[in-house]
Amino acid sequence: MATETIPLGDTPCHSSNVDAALPSQGLHAISLSNIHYFSKHDTIKLGEHNFLLWKHWILLILEGYDLEGFVLGTISVPSSHLPGPDGQYVDNPLFFIHKKQYKFLASWLLSTVTDEILIHLTSAKTSFDIWSIIERRFGEKSNIKLSIMRYALYSLKKGSLTIKEYLTKVKTLNDSLNAAGSLVIEQKHVSIILVGLSLEYESVCVVVSATPISLELLTEMLLDCEAR
Repeated sequence: MATETIPLGDTPCHSSNVDAALPSQGLHAISLSNIHYFSKHDTIKLGEHNFLLWKHWILLILEGYDLEGFVLGTISVPSSHLPGPDGQYVDNPLFFIHKKQYKFLASWLLSTVTDEILIHLTSAKTSFDIWSIIERRFGEKSNIKLSIMRYALYSLKKGSLTIKEYLTKVKTLNDSLNAAGSLVIEQKHVSIILVGLSLEYESVCVVVSATPISLELLTEMLLDCEAR
């Protein structure tokens, strides 16, 4: 990632009045004094059916650079002008810096969507605009999809499946939820497997309920029980 530091000194039009105004911005001014640029990451492109995975991936990248506030709307836009010591208003360079960061993130976000999605973003001017439009388009449908995946995972039964087939199905649903940002921790994963087992595996369930074990050890115990 490259970082461009914008000098916060005199401007041709307003001389040292800008410097006098800057201290009032405090720590927020320091955080905005650098514009972060980074090269394209190997991300999936947003299409009609992968919003949850795309969102999870993009937020991880932005959080790594402390830039998620620009798309989530949690960073305030600095005033375009500030009062100088003589009572006259001067241009605020922090507003310019903020605008450049917004524009860069907007261009980067657009590079992570497919052409079929891009046509819906032509009116977006900032990274926040882009994120908001995408959220409105896919958010509700994605929440429903998450609920369906959770129901499928928690209601899954082994039935006539082999242990290997059953564990694979549980893992597939679990991985899909994790990829969408809905984390299923290992002990919850273990519990879900146990709930879906038939009575022939009751001995394993009794042991595991008394002593928490890893997913790997549970897999070995179930395969051994099936082989007997």
